[in-house]
Amino acid sequence: MKHLLRKFNKILDYCFSYFEDTSLAFDNKRVVIHDNEYLLCRAVVPDIDEMLQLQKLVYTDDNSWDETVFENELRNEKSKLYLIMRQNDCLIAFIGASFKQKIRDVHISNVAVHPDFQNRGLGKFLIRTMIDCAKHNDYASLSLETRLSNVRAQKLYSTIGFKNMGLKKSYYQSNHEDAVDMRLSIKSKKETVNE
Repeated sequence: MKHLLRKFNKILDYCFSYFEDTSLAFDNKRVVIHDNEYLLCRAVVPDIDEMLQLQKLVYTDDNSWDETVFENELRNEKSKLYLIMRQNDCLIAFIGASFKQKIRDVHISNVAVHPDFQNRGLGKFLIRTMIDCAKHNDYASLSLETRLSNVRAQKLYSTIGFKNMGLKKSYYQSNHEDAVDMRLSIKSKKETVNE
């Protein structure tokens, strides 16, 4: 009987933890990167217009993300986290990711930095921030895809520690370009403490 009661309690714990409000927390803050100050905050629905403009500016031939897609992403605060960077109240960069709890993977879906602000460490900073969020929530890995032709992005991800896991053929809708599948394994809090 005790065995059944323990099993029942485990099921109840799982149900309550699954349905409780477990939005991914993020505190807005000011950050300094190479002597320049930026505001880093969680994206909200009113930011979508600026995010779309930046997306079109950075990825001119990709129209796969529209207002509806962004809105669905931003409203799902339990498993999605989108961060934006502003300077002088202008949106200059953003990153978005899905926290896939079952497989303990954070999948980065978007990284965009305004062309006038590229090569200033902002993309790297945003990716490292997402890695920190993954570690804080005890996830095991991060994953992303990048265009085969985007060698610059592949180099950036490699310097951070992402490994090339192979190609995804005809991945991009806009031109059927192949994607490089990249993954970063991260140590759990327990592994870090035991070292």
